Amino acid sequence: MEKKKLRKSANYKVLIVSITMALLFVVVGANVFVVSVLGYHLNSGTDFRDDINGIHTVERKIPANRGKIVDRNDTVIAQDLVAYTLQASLDESRMHSDKTPAHIDYKEKAAQVISEVIGTPYDKVMEIISQDALQVEFGYAGKYLSLDQKTELENSGIPGLMFEKIITRNYPLKVFASKLIGYSQYDELEEGQVGQMGLESAYNDVLEGTNGFEQYTHDRDNFRLRFDDGQRKDPINGNDVKLTLDRGIQDSLERALLGITQDPGVKASEAWGLVMEVKTGKILAWGDAPSFDPNAPDFSNGFTNRVSQSTFEPGSTMKTFTVAAAIEEGVWNNEETFDSNPFHVGVQNNKAYRLPSEDGSVHTITNAGGHTYGQMRYDYGYALSSNVMIAELLTNKLDPEVFHDYLYKLGFYKNVNTDKIPEEQGYDLWQEPLEKISNGFGQGSSASILQLAQAYTSVLNKGVMVKPYYIDEIKNSQTGEVIYKGQTQNLGKVFSEETAKKVQDLMRYVVDITGSGYRFNIPETNVIAKTGTAQTVVEGVPGYSPTIYNFSSAVALPYEDPEVLVYTAYKANYGHDVDYSAVYIRDVLHKIAATYGMTNEGGKESISEITVQELQNYINSPVPKAKESLESLGYKPVVIGDGETVINQKPEVNRQVINNERVYLYAGDHNMTLPDFKRWTRKEVLSFMSISGLNAELSGSGYVTEQSIPPGTIFTKEDTVSLKLN
Repeated sequence: MEKKKLRKSANYKVLIVSITMALLFVVVGANVFVVSVLGYHLNSGTDFRDDINGIHTVERKIPANRGKIVDRNDTVIAQDLVAYTLQASLDESRMHSDKTPAHIDYKEKAAQVISEVIGTPYDKVMEIISQDALQVEFGYAGKYLSLDQKTELENSGIPGLMFEKIITRNYPLKVFASKLIGYSQYDELEEGQVGQMGLESAYNDVLEGTNGFEQYTHDRDNFRLRFDDGQRKDPINGNDVKLTLDRGIQDSLERALLGITQDPGVKASEAWGLVMEVKTGKILAWGDAPSFDPNAPDFSNGFTNRVSQSTFEPGSTMKTFTVAAAIEEGVWNNEETFDSNPFHVGVQNNKAYRLPSEDGSVHTITNAGGHTYGQMRYDYGYALSSNVMIAELLTNKLDPEVFHDYLYKLGFYKNVNTDKIPEEQGYDLWQEPLEKISNGFGQGSSASILQLAQAYTSVLNKGVMVKPYYIDEIKNSQTGEVIYKGQTQNLGKVFSEETAKKVQDLMRYVVDITGSGYRFNIPETNVIAKTGTAQTVVEGVPGYSPTIYNFSSAVALPYEDPEVLVYTAYKANYGHDVDYSAVYIRDVLHKIAATYGMTNEGGKESISEITVQELQNYINSPVPKAKESLESLGYKPVVIGDGETVINQKPEVNRQVINNERVYLYAGDHNMTLPDFKRWTRKEVLSFMSISGLNAELSGSGYVTEQSIPPGTIFTKEDTVSLKLN
């Protein structure tokens, strides 16, 4: 009986287990069936239907545009452009639906075409497409391809090429206030352009936008099936920044500074400067040479923004402030005289005074070049930039400590704080009695051109100092709303209006026929100026360099009511003819006079005969047609060679040119004839030499008065002509 009960119990357990197993089998089987057939997991509630069908959700970034940077006339300086990254499939199993290759098949042909389009050596391209990889890219050369390059590659018929659309930053004007504007580059982590230097970096948060996105579904063949409502967020584009820079004036400054570094008569190692309105503080141009093209940044010549970050001992341009302080303090008399012979400095009770001889002298101050003029009027001393005059002024008339106070009122030794521009403050060397005198003629303490330009507004703007600025406005690129508007900031009255006018009169003496700045005169209007030459410290040379000097000038126009200041400096060997560099500065003055309609009476009436235009492209045009076009526009065409078509031209395409300028058309080196160089400037001769290959030996400065080979003579690139300028 017990055995029967046990057997029955065991059978019952087996039945329970069997039923349980059967139920589990049914449930699992049903789940598998439902998943397999319907794509739905019963237990978890997961829907696999999209996965089974290859359907998946994709989120795509919608890149925001970085804001534009434009000049005061809305000429684009920086903008976003669509570009493409080249990719190539090497996967031999990748085929189109018609069974044709969707990968590179003939590598030699592909390498040849790709090499020519992206500018990479053939061997390098072959190395890339011969890798053991499914897909490759072509380094930096394969990035940022233009639409034309993409189209050319697509039309080549090479299979397996793919293009990823990207946004790149473009600078259409190329070298254009590059140290001020800076540049931006694509940052993988930020998924967008990020400013690397200059305005692009300082105002990155203003210029950058916010990327958007959209979500949608794809099938296994990457066809979009449906759009998910509400799963899209539009990008917010960055703000546009409008500058006070003027494209034409900026171009002229860029050419001038480059010319100063390239002219064989100057050979400056570096040149820098700015142009600004003295009443408003608006910076019209900001230049630095050598510079760089932000489309392909090259910092082999450094990346220091010299206008604000290079402090130097300015030399005689500082005399303007010494004299202004003396006038304001009532201790200046134009007609009073002083002994211009060497000033032997003695020191007593920590004060400097003049000794009759070198005996007991701590230093001897002389005029530039060792010139002496005997008894000399003070106003002539300023016009001829006499160091001895300043020494007399600071030992006998103007208390050096009072002068020192004026230097601080003028903003020296502290930041100008112009629109986030990085800058150096300079140093205040003011301990020894001799240092207090030498600072009066700009030797000892240091300053930047930005500081000097700000200080000069005080004597050019009725005694009121004005802060320089270059951000005109920041605007919402989508709504047009002005977010920020730059404004003139008056920093206080440093001098009286009467003092400022007297200083302007003295600066006019400087460009008089007897003054040191005569070379800056232009026919359109009256200018005023002060020049400076100062010793400089060179790395590796103890003390001051015996040969390298800084040469600078502050030129304002018009004299009757100054509106615009041009402050430039360059570093070169002492002893070169400064008239050579003045040619380039005068070009900037011509451009300003034309832009502002300045007459030689100092007014602002429009001068109809002065026009400024961008030069057309005459290359490949018939010579007669190009010549006729230039003459109709008021230019003076100079044809070189007797070819039928124009091969090259100078100035270059899109350069802004004032009417009556010479435009050089090169039509080949056959039958090149010498022009009549009389009345040509040195700059015009150098332009002719550059495009024709003629060798010329120039002597003197000013305009050509004599040439060794008669006009009309056929010459070759081996010939040399001697030209005398006067």
